[in-house]
Amino acid sequence: MTLRGDFGFDSLMLLELLVALEAQVGHSLDAERLSAATTVREVEAAVRETSDARKIASTSSIEKETEKPLEIPPALRDAAMHWMGRAQMGFYDTVLRTKVTGRAFIPHNRSTIIAANHASHLDMGLVKYALGSYGEDLVSLAAQDYFFEGNRFRKAYFENFTNLVPMTRSGSLRQALRQAGDLLEQGKTVLIFPEGTRSSDGEIHEFKASLGHLALHHDKDIVPIYLGGTHAALPKGSTVPRQREVEARIGLPLLASELKRLTHGLPMSEASRVVAKLTERAVTELSKGRVLKLEELEPKDMVAPPPVIEDRTLAPVFQELQTRFVAGSVEKPVSFYFSLGDTERWSVRITQDSCEVINGKVESPADCVLKTSPAMFTRIVREKYTPSPAEFVAGAVKSNNIQLLFTFQKAFQLQGTGN
Repeated sequence: MTLRGDFGFDSLMLLELLVALEAQVGHSLDAERLSAATTVREVEAAVRETSDARKIASTSSIEKETEKPLEIPPALRDAAMHWMGRAQMGFYDTVLRTKVTGRAFIPHNRSTIIAANHASHLDMGLVKYALGSYGEDLVSLAAQDYFFEGNRFRKAYFENFTNLVPMTRSGSLRQALRQAGDLLEQGKTVLIFPEGTRSSDGEIHEFKASLGHLALHHDKDIVPIYLGGTHAALPKGSTVPRQREVEARIGLPLLASELKRLTHGLPMSEASRVVAKLTERAVTELSKGRVLKLEELEPKDMVAPPPVIEDRTLAPVFQELQTRFVAGSVEKPVSFYFSLGDTERWSVRITQDSCEVINGKVESPADCVLKTSPAMFTRIVREKYTPSPAEFVAGAVKSNNIQLLFTFQKAFQLQGTGN
């Protein structure tokens, strides 16, 4: 029998199972191992092996000498954090070209949960920059093995000079929720990336139900923020920014009172999923320049959470292209044909002083043909993203004339810094 197939378990139901099992065996279990389990037999093995490992550890007489932590005087720590904070803000203010909208929505009179999409190590700093004074004491949970382990100097840096709170990835999800809940109860504003990890493609992925659990259980509003351009600037695996244009769009707070109204009568697990889906929808709406207003929704719509309504046409993207056109960027007429996904077909003709966008394919062959996905083309236009050679090799992007693609970038101001 399988957990997801036969029993219909999802991530929040697995959390509830984890809590029950931990109460039964009397110690924490490996949350990642349990989440990966697909059958009842695998769950039994995970519980048994974790218990055996704890027994071995408890009977071991070998103790490792722990390194003495570096102690930073409070005055020095406060001064260092002040200047490092100013340097970080200066980075987003002068080194990067950062655009922020929606600051009027920031609720300065109370603490909240900040929820944003996540695609880059630039994201946390960008959120703090966007929030201004509201983000000065922003706290975020961070993987202990990534940020807080290693040599004592690395550990001392993250413990003393950041507002990151270590969270073990091998610990239980219940433990992580308790840590975040304690911070919220202390009146902290907590940053959460509900996708759980950095997006590898820059797209917004499913928001986890644990976000909804925290908001409902601790009666906290959620402030949605969309972060754009960070994946193109510093994708996963990169160490040097590739371009400078990034942006943050702050949305209308999702009030706890409205979230409870819309989920009234639902079981806690289902209500948590609905809140996570609503937050994901709010961030997605921000990516399109729109704001989600919960007061316009009704509880009956929440029985089956409404899907995120995607634009069925790339017309808005091609309209943006027309506004970006630079006269004099070509010496002779050039035509482009775009085959985007299963249904989107567009043609673009540019001359020395004009640009024409046509929905569909023209009769005469185009000088340059580009075949890719609608999502990739949207990134090329809105994030000034230049596809990598690996993406051409893998077939994610295809063209008969690479040189004319650079002409296309120049004609429509799509050349990001570092491209």
